[in-house]
Amino acid sequence: MLALSRPVRYQMCAVRALLFDLDGTLTGSDGAGSRALGRALHARQAAVDELRKMKLDGMTDRGIARALLAAEGDRAIPLEERARRVSETEIDAVLERYLAALARECSSYVALPGVPALLEALSSRADVVLGLCTGNLARGAELKLTAAGLWGRFRFGGYGSDAEPRAEIVRTAWRRAQELGASDALVIGDTPRDILAAHDAGLRACGVATGRWTVHDLATHGADVVLRDFSDRDEAVRLLLA
Repeated sequence: MLALSRPVRYQMCAVRALLFDLDGTLTGSDGAGSRALGRALHARQAAVDELRKMKLDGMTDRGIARALLAAEGDRAIPLEERARRVSETEIDAVLERYLAALARECSSYVALPGVPALLEALSSRADVVLGLCTGNLARGAELKLTAAGLWGRFRFGGYGSDAEPRAEIVRTAWRRAQELGASDALVIGDTPRDILAAHDAGLRACGVATGRWTVHDLATHGADVVLRDFSDRDEAVRLLLA
């Protein structure tokens, strides 16, 4: 029998959760989400008019529905008060119609350049667990990512169906990541709202300039890491795991 001269020590591999936003970060479309919302609100002209004015980047589905329904209220009442008065039942009804419309629109969702190769490289690593951190309802995320060929890459997520405030969605995703053995996490998104929510939840954030916001914008809003896009897979992996 071979005798060992010193004891063998085993070190557990640290696991990082990479928590990806969806719209504008992983996927693009030709406005399918807005069209689906418009169909869900088809007879509610004040809400449709408000939708045309809104910039939805980084908002949660429930927050969007609440803001649109609040636009129908008495204009003599402050907007924040109108938003508080919108019932959860009304929001649920709008979102149910939205998901039905999205199922007909979602074929236009495509993966952004570099995303499939990046996710393939990351999913093969033992020190990474891939999750979603999105304001989309879970069913909406599934529809969009299935159309883009990306749904199977993610083991878990925090969704707009878990909570309305974005920071609470981040906390939910992080809790689920920890249940899978993650010891730290990075939130990846294309808007300042993603960065703010990550920091509110006590996590670091990577801004990626694949949406309306530039590298400078995202850095100015406090991103801990900034990427122009995911076209350089090896560099993206290095920065996401640094």
